[in-house]
Amino acid sequence: MKLQAFIFCGSGGKLSPFVQPQVHHGVSNGLPKALLPVGNRAMLEYVLDWCDQAAFTEIHVVAWHEEIEQIQEGLLPYLNLRSEQFELVAKSLTQSYHSHHLHKPKQINFIASKCNTTGESFQKELLEKITGDFVLLPCDFITDIPPQILIDQFSNRDDDNVAMTVYYKNSMENIDKKQMGKQFFTIYSENSETDKQPVLLDVYAKDDVAKTKYLQIRNHMLWRYPNATVSTKLLNSFIYFCTYDLVKLLSVDDSNDKNNNGDSTNEDETNDVQPIDLTEIKPRYFKKDSKLIKDQINCKRSLAKIFRDLGRRSWQHSEERETLGIFILPDVSSFIRGNNLNSYMESNRYILKIKAQSATKHGQTNASSSAIGVDSVVGQRCTIMEKSNIKMSAIGQGCKIGKRCRIAGSILLPNVEVEDDVILENVIIGPHAKIEKKSKLTNCYVEGYYVVEQRSTLKGETLTKTHIDSEDEVSSNVAYSSSGEEDSEEYSDNYYDDEEFEDDGLFER
Repeated sequence: MKLQAFIFCGSGGKLSPFVQPQVHHGVSNGLPKALLPVGNRAMLEYVLDWCDQAAFTEIHVVAWHEEIEQIQEGLLPYLNLRSEQFELVAKSLTQSYHSHHLHKPKQINFIASKCNTTGESFQKELLEKITGDFVLLPCDFITDIPPQILIDQFSNRDDDNVAMTVYYKNSMENIDKKQMGKQFFTIYSENSETDKQPVLLDVYAKDDVAKTKYLQIRNHMLWRYPNATVSTKLLNSFIYFCTYDLVKLLSVDDSNDKNNNGDSTNEDETNDVQPIDLTEIKPRYFKKDSKLIKDQINCKRSLAKIFRDLGRRSWQHSEERETLGIFILPDVSSFIRGNNLNSYMESNRYILKIKAQSATKHGQTNASSSAIGVDSVVGQRCTIMEKSNIKMSAIGQGCKIGKRCRIAGSILLPNVEVEDDVILENVIIGPHAKIEKKSKLTNCYVEGYYVVEQRSTLKGETLTKTHIDSEDEVSSNVAYSSSGEEDSEEYSDNYYDDEEFEDDGLFER
């Protein structure tokens, strides 16, 4: 099945202070979200590896125009290695009868976005690039689910499905629900009594339900879907498999609507056989083409809100509309998004556990395991002095670890300096930060370039530098980060952000 892939690289507001929403005095205190390391690899690389398994026809990376060059430059080593690996495999298969299975990796295109929301970017900058069915992806997920499972599920969708959303349940025990961000009531219909696939109906923020003290569900939805299910455990994966009909539905151009063309004739007014335009035939196999009714949908918001509105569209009108399918990942699989600090830490631990299991399975042992465990990764050009112990941690390149240090369950971004007799437990240290002698940090986050004074004992603290910007800098930052309904993330990839959802209960009858 031919699919185009679009990967959205959000700003990562919930990963502060390790992302770079702004630059102070020419020095960046963090990295673009897509380049944040997970197991010493940029999180975007895991998504690109997943896309390579799916053999998508095109792969596009969409990011804020001020970060796209840095993301492209940061991926150069990965892209070069990707090409070298293909050449090595190609050489080994030249004498084989199975060389027809060899597919050259698809070129990765980078799209600079100047829009403030993912929905607006999708409508104004991406729709014109879409030629068939496509998939929208985040830049921060890690999973052991092969993409073909999702593609097969999408291929078996109902005729009236305009898209398929993917949801998952949190399988990581160490992720605190309170630190996962906003939680939601997800309403969907399993359609167990019919042959129809499950469909997404509505989503409500838990905070809004808590304010009103009850969950208000519209009667019209219950009339059409009387056996709807309400779940508080489902999480949005931000993975959307979409048909080409969605492009027609959200396009601001009415050229596809024949009724808007004054020269077009109604089929009832003429008996002439219209010629078939072969360019309009899409690989939909045996799917029936339903009559598409264009409704006005506000796209100046996050994609999650657009697909929520598409879910409501299936039942809130008197005439039937296309439905929005929902696929819930099975519990036996692993899926995690590093879209906040807590889950980002768990993403690293998940990768490190896989590394440790792989090393144990192949009988690999580290001669200096007392210093660096098999469940840890250490970047290039690192200096680790004697009697230091590192367990279940990711140490970035260029870091300096002093004598008698103990680091457990932590992430050190590049060029961190840790002096002698320092204890770090479950901490994230930003790039170029410095931890002075005999300090002990537990469950802390330290911003890049920050200096922790010697003999500091801190627990559960977030250490950031104080910046005083000029008025011009402040005004530009505010304009960049506050646009319409998006609050903390100008290029958000999360549901609702901090917006209050107002349900007026009105719908077309």
